[in-house]
Amino acid sequence: MHRSFYFFANFFAGKVETLSGSYGKLDYRSGFSSLKFSKEEVIKAAKMLKPKLCTGEDNLPMRLIKDLAMIFPEMLAHYFSTMCCMGLPTRWKTAIITPLHKSGPTNLVTQYRPISNLDSMSKLFEKMIFNRLEELGELDGSHQHGFKKQRSTTTAMLEVQNYVAANLDNGKIVGTYSLDLSAAFDLLRPNVFCEALRSQIPTDLLNPIMDFLSFRSFQVQVNDTRSSTKNLKVGCVQGSILGPRLFALYMRGIADALGPDVQIVSYADDTYISISRNTVEELKNDIENIMTTHDDYLLKIGMKTNVSKTELIYFSRNPLKQSPSILVKGAEIVPSSTMKILGVKFQNNLGWDTHVEGLKQKSRVIFAKLRYLQRLVDKQGMRKILTTHFYGMLYYASQVWLTELTTCKQWKIVNSLHYKALRSAIGDYKNTIPKTQLNLLFERATPVQWMAYSNAKLAISLFNNKNGPPISSQLRASSYRNDRLHGRAVFMDSSRLKIGKNAFPNRLNCMKSIKFGWTDGIGDHALRQNLKKTFY
Repeated sequence: MHRSFYFFANFFAGKVETLSGSYGKLDYRSGFSSLKFSKEEVIKAAKMLKPKLCTGEDNLPMRLIKDLAMIFPEMLAHYFSTMCCMGLPTRWKTAIITPLHKSGPTNLVTQYRPISNLDSMSKLFEKMIFNRLEELGELDGSHQHGFKKQRSTTTAMLEVQNYVAANLDNGKIVGTYSLDLSAAFDLLRPNVFCEALRSQIPTDLLNPIMDFLSFRSFQVQVNDTRSSTKNLKVGCVQGSILGPRLFALYMRGIADALGPDVQIVSYADDTYISISRNTVEELKNDIENIMTTHDDYLLKIGMKTNVSKTELIYFSRNPLKQSPSILVKGAEIVPSSTMKILGVKFQNNLGWDTHVEGLKQKSRVIFAKLRYLQRLVDKQGMRKILTTHFYGMLYYASQVWLTELTTCKQWKIVNSLHYKALRSAIGDYKNTIPKTQLNLLFERATPVQWMAYSNAKLAISLFNNKNGPPISSQLRASSYRNDRLHGRAVFMDSSRLKIGKNAFPNRLNCMKSIKFGWTDGIGDHALRQNLKKTFY
């Protein structure tokens, strides 16, 4: 690794320089900010940060920062207000980057991604700015699901699934694509951001944000050795609290660029565009036009697309006689029968064989590790390992696909993986312990219980979220209430065909088992406890 920090530093800086080209005039600040923070804002932000023991570049653990915020909130409020007026410290805008290997050969710098380490104190400041942005409403658009309360990759996938299922149920064909962005976060241009948000964000708040984005720098650290400082004129820090939200704001114009005739679903820098039409030929032509417009918009704001890596899928109720390729700016895009959307493989008929088979392959690797660990770790430790490293993988976004497993074979695979993990964790390789006892030993719900619990919990949370994603209003529109339901609602299945049941509101039979009131709002802890009593 001798002098490897030098090669990493030059590679990361050179990549951004090559992709970004000319930066344009950088005129981000019209004057000092008079933004003032209160002690209540300091306390609120501190409570939202995790009390980690790992330190930032200032060698201060976040747990200590949280304690300081509780003891001296007025002092910190004055300190951060002064920073807004005088300008942020240079060290707050300097990231220490550790290269993280992605895949492939370990001796190629191209196979590493930069992971930033920042001052802990700057993260508290970022959280306070983040909270101020939250107060302004949904500036980044309802299509964005990343880094928002009660939104996740699961809600983003449900939006795509609902759109596809509803249109297939009405006899249409749906095309979904995702453009590949090169180094998306690293290409955010401060001057473009400022022009786009100048009328949306108050000047006193915009100025410290622009200060945060502008004139940043980084050093690469490998082991105990660091490179020289490299300056950055563009980009936002991925390892920061504020960076991903600023990127979402930067991309907010996509809805206006593409118009209302498409569905847009985003999670951070991953965006999925869905279009429905009556015929394949009509769909092909419209996708080509919309994708060209999409690519032009991204180029306008400084993003670089790799059209050849763009994914495309045609969803249809019955197999299509032909699945035509798309031609965009000279690049041919060939549709696939499957498409990975935020970690879940969607098939062109909304089936889940490919996804379940992928879970089976991943599980084999984990089972081998569990057999080794069960000889070294006690039952409580194995329970934590199972929850974090296996069941988090097995049931990831289960609200999207688990209810709609269409064959007995698929369900048997999931059920088998569930119990094989428990047996591997306890060393029961001869299947001597009954399944019910296994679940009790590790305090695990059965696959059926988990499916009902997770679907009901998400449905109630979305239903009660008045500022939620579009699926929240869809759930409320597909339900009815009356006095006899005592604070509950019934969801109506509006599907015409079997494929229409893939829409989330159409497959909530589990809600009929709930006897407690939930439509007028219920705390998260109380909701979990009541649902466990209902389904477990």
